[in-house]
Amino acid sequence: MPHAGLLGAVNALKQNLQELGSDLVVLHGPVESVLPDLANSLQASSIVLEEEIEYRWHTAVDKVKDALPSSVDINPWRMHIFGQLPYSDNYQTFKQKRGSATQPLQRPKKLPALPAGLDVGQVPSATDLEAAVTAAFSGRQAPEVSAFLHEQPTSQAWLSQMSKQLAAGEPAVQSALHHYLRCADSPDSAANQDMLTAVLSSEVPATPLGSFPAIFNQALALGTLSRRRIYYEAHQHQQRQKQKGRRWQAGIQKKKLALDVPCRSAANTAEVSDFHWHLASNDRVRDTKTGDAPRHWRWRGFITDYYTAESVLQENPSAGNPTTASLDGLQASASSNAQPSTSAAEGQLPESEAPAFLLVHGFGAFGEQWRGQIKALTAAGYQVYAPTFPGYGRSEKQSLAYSQELWRDFLRDFVLEVVQRPVVVAGNSIGGFISASLAADYPSLVKGLVLLNSAGNVNTKYTPPTEDPSSSPSVPPKLLVDVASQGLFLFLRTSVPRTLTRLYPVAPGNADEWLGQEILRAAGDPGALGVFRSVFYLPKPRPLNYLVQDLFGGPTLVLQGAKDPLSNAVARANGLRDACNNVEVQLLDAGHCPHDEVPHLVNEGLLKFMNKITSADKSKLVAPELDRETFPVS
Repeated sequence: MPHAGLLGAVNALKQNLQELGSDLVVLHGPVESVLPDLANSLQASSIVLEEEIEYRWHTAVDKVKDALPSSVDINPWRMHIFGQLPYSDNYQTFKQKRGSATQPLQRPKKLPALPAGLDVGQVPSATDLEAAVTAAFSGRQAPEVSAFLHEQPTSQAWLSQMSKQLAAGEPAVQSALHHYLRCADSPDSAANQDMLTAVLSSEVPATPLGSFPAIFNQALALGTLSRRRIYYEAHQHQQRQKQKGRRWQAGIQKKKLALDVPCRSAANTAEVSDFHWHLASNDRVRDTKTGDAPRHWRWRGFITDYYTAESVLQENPSAGNPTTASLDGLQASASSNAQPSTSAAEGQLPESEAPAFLLVHGFGAFGEQWRGQIKALTAAGYQVYAPTFPGYGRSEKQSLAYSQELWRDFLRDFVLEVVQRPVVVAGNSIGGFISASLAADYPSLVKGLVLLNSAGNVNTKYTPPTEDPSSSPSVPPKLLVDVASQGLFLFLRTSVPRTLTRLYPVAPGNADEWLGQEILRAAGDPGALGVFRSVFYLPKPRPLNYLVQDLFGGPTLVLQGAKDPLSNAVARANGLRDACNNVEVQLLDAGHCPHDEVPHLVNEGLLKFMNKITSADKSKLVAPELDRETFPVS
């Protein structure tokens, strides 16, 4: 947590309110008790708050509602960009029917004073804030997660950037936006030099229009800048540029920048964020294949979704016990839509100390594709999470440098912030490779690894490079990438049903209309083509066997669809087993996505694997002895 940045933002807000004749009230304690007490002391009849989409925000608001008397109303408000909002999860339809852009609200000249005698409290010191955060998470994080967080350095670039933006406060960020939009107009201005350098470093072939999300996304996500303000200012300045008829380029050290790039990047970022905000808001009442609404979490400011189900430990006392949990719950879960009872809230440790299941989708897919696992594994007593990567499904698709490392870091932070306990991670296709990367680079967070038709090659002669290969990447020509990516993107969009049927050779009916429509819907989102383009700029991957054995070394199960049309699946699975002494292989009568094609077989394999891990001696952090037999295809 960037506590210094948070304190800077709070102090800046307090100063701004005091300048307008009001003040900031700082209270300490659980929101469900503090806010009702404040409303009661003020005899308030209404509480106005800005609506958010994160699950933890909705959970906090629900607690406040339960604690308030019926005479007090909660009135959420939205600051969307466009006036008329006939919602559609299809971006083109949404774009055609939305109203005109709304102007941002102007800063008031004065605010009403607070009631006399009201104790406004004090902004805590950094030490007090650190203690409060530690106390809030006490008992919620598994020891492995707490230890990992204490051992990590706090100088990550994006955290440092977020701290600076937060600490600067609204006036400074507004000034930065002014210089950002005009940095190409006056490149020789000293005030614009640093900003232009930052923009040029972000506007690369892999991330066109990527400068604004790289520089301002945290300010946008945390409310220092509103989507409405960004969109309005960008379009206003772009209109002034057009009126002057200026199209020249600015540059530093032979790097060129089209004049309108900052305006286009800012407007695009605000529009993408606005659409995905509405998409996420309406998803909370959408019927899903798991029976539960998706939950949402902001990762580095970007909206992502994930799927989970409530624990059933109270309903089934034997569930979660690795010595008694059986497969009986699979049939019960599959045939019943009843909501199981809750024994542990998200972020709290349940009665069982078993790892959680983390289910990772493949290229072009999304968390909900694990529809056959989420409730079934939960019914066996385990916590289960299936997140959707940034850039996929219904998650936000900003112009980022998508890569194996970015998606690995997303999984790491998801485990730390949402799951808050070690995991058995299972990944399909490229999700398998990302899962292996998570296990390899952060082994203390992973108790077991399951690969389902994973991407990645085996190279037993691999030697790690002495230098970071990303420091001098081989970049393909931009024109070639643009033409190839647009052609392939169009081909895939027009061949989704046929491709899915081919990938599900044993049970093609499971490649149903819903799955195809969800993939097509996501392909129409703003930014989807950019995610596809990123494939051409991915750094050279490390061999799968190096990740699995040399770096991770823990228990690993390969559940391989033997009829995968994309590769010689049997040879690939056996090759990984032969190269790694910690790998068990089970061949399944399935194609590329066995978890969705033959979910009952995958669930059986996952539960047996989990039982093997949890029944091992907990005092020994070593892999249990694995059965390395290759099972015949039935």
